[in-house]
Amino acid sequence: MAKYSRKKNGQHKVIEEIRKQLVLQAERWGKKEYYTPQKLEEMVLEQCQAIKGDFLTEKANLEYEMQNIESDKKECLIKLEKLTGYLKKADRTTLIHKKAVSRFIEKLVGDRQKTQWALGKRLGQQKVSVLIGED
Repeated sequence: MAKYSRKKNGQHKVIEEIRKQLVLQAERWGKKEYYTPQKLEEMVLEQCQAIKGDFLTEKANLEYEMQNIESDKKECLIKLEKLTGYLKKADRTTLIHKKAVSRFIEKLVGDRQKTQWALGKRLGQQKVSVLIGED
């Protein structure tokens, strides 16, 4: 357990260093106010949603493969189980960052209902569609 914790802490340190370098470079280019804490949270949230979309696409592909293609069903089930765990983690991470963005907006707006409305307009819901057709 200690190895995992050290590895995770090391990853967080690297990400934080990259974030600091990004802000520093933006300041050097004259865009000092571009990478605000709110903007960084929004960027993370957008990437979380994009990753979740990729996971959902992969899940749909695996389910299609399992139903329609002669493949190793056991292997597909194992992959689907792992993917389900990744999707749950993506949901948790997205929720954490949505709350952080919500707090930033709430400070500006001052009203929780208006904040939720603004979040809905600003971030929207991610949609994934899979088209399966015959050639």
